[in-house]
Amino acid sequence: MNKRYEDLEELMSTGEAREVKRAMAVRMSLLGFVRAEAALACCVSVQFVDKWKAIYLASGVEGLKLAYKGSPGYLKPREREDVINWIQEKKTITIEELKRYLKEEYDVFYSSNTSYTKLLEEANLSYKKTHKENSAKDEVKVEAKKKEIKDLIDKEREQIESGEVMYWMQDESHQLWGDICAYVWSKKGERTSIKMSNYRTSQTWYGAVNIYTGEFILDRAKKADTKYTIDFINWLIYRYKEARHVIIWDGASYHRSEGLRTYLEKLNGGLPESEWKVRLLRFAPNAPEQNPVEDIWLQGKNWVRKNFHRLSSFEEVTSMFETFLSGKVFKFNKIKQYLIPNI
Repeated sequence: MNKRYEDLEELMSTGEAREVKRAMAVRMSLLGFVRAEAALACCVSVQFVDKWKAIYLASGVEGLKLAYKGSPGYLKPREREDVINWIQEKKTITIEELKRYLKEEYDVFYSSNTSYTKLLEEANLSYKKTHKENSAKDEVKVEAKKKEIKDLIDKEREQIESGEVMYWMQDESHQLWGDICAYVWSKKGERTSIKMSNYRTSQTWYGAVNIYTGEFILDRAKKADTKYTIDFINWLIYRYKEARHVIIWDGASYHRSEGLRTYLEKLNGGLPESEWKVRLLRFAPNAPEQNPVEDIWLQGKNWVRKNFHRLSSFEEVTSMFETFLSGKVFKFNKIKQYLIPNI
C-alpha cells in the first residue's frame, strides 16, 4: 500500500474523532473521490476537505493532528514586507494560494488561518463575494442609456414632482427554497441543515421602485411571461389611476413581445407619445447592475436567510419576503444617479 495512505489509515485507527474525520476526508480525496462525495461521506463541507488536504500535502499526517503547531518558521520583517508586496500585485487571492506560496518560498506554515488573514488584511484586501459581469457589456451603451433616462426625467421634472408622471424601474425575481440557505455560525464539524419539502417549489415576483419617491411595490405571479407582465402593468395603473407611467426594465423577451406591443397600442389609443398612459424604456443590454430593483431583491433574500430558523414551510418563506419588502422606501445611489440635478 502507498505509504501516503498507510499513515492516514493509522491515524484513522488511533486518532481522536476530529483527527479521524480529517484523515478520512483527505484519504477519500487522494483516492480519487470528487470533493462533494468525500464531503458527503464524512459529513463535512467541501471547504473542510480542501483545507485538510492542503495541510496534509504541505505537512504530512502530523498536520492533521490536534496538537500540531505548524512550522516553527516565521517571516522576518523584510520577508513579511516582500509577501505583502506579492499579495498586492494580485487582483484576487485565496488563503490556500497564500499557504502554498509561504511554504514553497519561505518554508512557513501557520496552524491557524488567522495568521494568513492578517497578512491579507495588511495588504489591504478584504473578503468579499464575487459578482458576475457579462463579457458582452458595453460601457458606452450603459452611459448613453443613463444620459437618455436623465434627460427624459429632467424634461418631465414638473410632472414628476406633481405626481402626474411616475417613473418606475422594474424587475422580476424567482424565489426558490434554496434561497434560504446561507452561512451561519454553528458547531465545528457538524452540518447545519434546513428541511425542505420540495426543492423545486418557487415563487415569481414582479417589483418596481418609484425613482422619485423611492416607494417599492410588489406583486406575486405564477411565472414571468407576457400575460403576467400585462397583469402587473394593469395593477400599477389601477393603483395610480390619475398618473401616466414610464417603466424602465431589461430586454427580457416578454418585455418586448408582440402581445405586449398589441396591449400597449390598445391602451395608449393612438395618443401622442407625451400623453401615453404607459411608456416603456429599456436599460442598456448585458448590465443588470443598472437596475436598483436587483439590490432590493437581494435585501429581501438576505433578510429571509438571516431568519431561516423561524421558517418551516415555503409559504412562510414567501410571506416573510413579502412582508419585509412591501411598502418599503428605497433611496440609494442607483436611483439618485438619475436625478441630477436632484429633485
